[in-house]
Amino acid sequence: MSTPTHEQVGQVTVPVPPEYRDPEYALHADGSRVERLEDVPRRRAAATPDLPAIIQPSGVTSFAELDRHASRVGQALLRDGVQAGDRVAYIGENAPSFLAVLYGASKMGAVPTALNFRLAVPEIEYILGNGEPAVVVLGRGEERLAEAAAAVPSVRTVVTVEAGPHSVAYDAWLDGVSDDDPGYSRGPDETALMFYTSGTTGRPKGIELTGPNLGKAIAAMHYVLELDTTSIALAPVPFFHVSGLGLALVSNVNGSALLLRNPTSPADLCQILQEEKVTHAVAVPTVIQFLIAIPEAQTADWSALKYMVYGSSPMPEPVLREATALLGCKFLQSYGLTESTGGVTMLTPDDHRPTPETAQRLRSVGRPMPNIPIRIVDPVTLEDKAVGERGEVWIGGAHVMKRYWRNEEATDAAITPDGWLRSGDGGSIDADGYLYLHDRIKDMIVSGGENIFPAEVESLLTEHPAVAQVAVVGVPSERWGESPLAVVVKAPDAEVTEAELISWARERLAHYKCPTAVAFVDALPLNASGKLLKRSLREQFS
Repeated sequence: MSTPTHEQVGQVTVPVPPEYRDPEYALHADGSRVERLEDVPRRRAAATPDLPAIIQPSGVTSFAELDRHASRVGQALLRDGVQAGDRVAYIGENAPSFLAVLYGASKMGAVPTALNFRLAVPEIEYILGNGEPAVVVLGRGEERLAEAAAAVPSVRTVVTVEAGPHSVAYDAWLDGVSDDDPGYSRGPDETALMFYTSGTTGRPKGIELTGPNLGKAIAAMHYVLELDTTSIALAPVPFFHVSGLGLALVSNVNGSALLLRNPTSPADLCQILQEEKVTHAVAVPTVIQFLIAIPEAQTADWSALKYMVYGSSPMPEPVLREATALLGCKFLQSYGLTESTGGVTMLTPDDHRPTPETAQRLRSVGRPMPNIPIRIVDPVTLEDKAVGERGEVWIGGAHVMKRYWRNEEATDAAITPDGWLRSGDGGSIDADGYLYLHDRIKDMIVSGGENIFPAEVESLLTEHPAVAQVAVVGVPSERWGESPLAVVVKAPDAEVTEAELISWARERLAHYKCPTAVAFVDALPLNASGKLLKRSLREQFS
């Protein structure tokens, strides 16, 4: 790989490894490039029609059955007057119908739009009003949204599992339609899929991704994860997350079985991983942290688990070390955004087995994936930062989203004229090309003219045995402008005082970085996507 050897980092990239059978794209079973979402079920069903595509408690769906199901959805959409380019929204937990709508809408040219089912009704109403879908399909348990969905002027049909006053039953909706493939093939610049941002910085924004975005984004996992027709993959992460859907897509492309069971608790996840002999799983760091903390995990049989892929936010180093030792599988971290079509860096399994000289890399999110240039840029001067210096992470290449849906101002703010995505994340790159995240740029605390990155303080405080979880935020200070406050969830049965934690931190970290106050809470606030809401903490404690 190229490594930054000059004063400024500039553009850091890695070469394409020899195991990549295509320098840019994941490949279908027939050797063709994954360039269109609608081709995923078509090509896999042609290659291995009888192998399991989906495993769930109620039964198994083969790849041929999934392909036919998707075609019927496409035909139902055509019957309802849906046109190519119209949006088709799905709101619900991971289910076969999610994938059938995803692929079925694609097969007739519509744009599948994945919405977060955990949102409140007013939030759903805003997104539906913004996205203007022609059809809304609601998964089991989401009937509460039918009336709101039906009230959106663009919506022709609302589909629920059982018929209701404002909806048609899913089975009845598909009744009588052909299972002939609608046959649409999307152009490379057409929008193939829409996600919505989680709204942590304001109103949710629609993110338009293309077929080439997706085919290139899953390439690294396609070649590295050792997924094959004997693998069983579980994504506890919902499909409305790009990481959850990414595992579903790469599993379908590689002919692996996708286990659709939605864990209700860390104990349930622990049981599912063992009972179903899951080989590959994706989880956010908070889920992994909760999993390894339960007693059942200490005596569980983890022999079937080959890979655990994590991302979404940095994992505290002590948690990462404990998880690696306990689960015994290969760990792979990937950092990215929905706007970058998911992961853009990779901390490989080899990186998770460090030597004393390379142990610090566990604090990184790895090196850039092939074909994805990454820069560290001063967010004010827009100049490249030197090796080891902190700035904003900029992402280039073909993974960058097409645009924000109907939001030119936000698109121009996020993507530079020459195509670089401004991530909003603070980071630095070391001399070997490893990327270290330090925080969201907006979360940085400026105290007495010194920049404090909360992630550094949080990682330290997590090492204290009495701390289960912690978030550090800036609160107003008459003397310093801002001061760091640690909001702490204590470990079970642990006792620690504010003074003890502050003193402990000052023995290990520069005093100006240490919290000046500690607030103890029962739980940290999370949004519907499981992301920490530091904005809420700042509002609460300011």
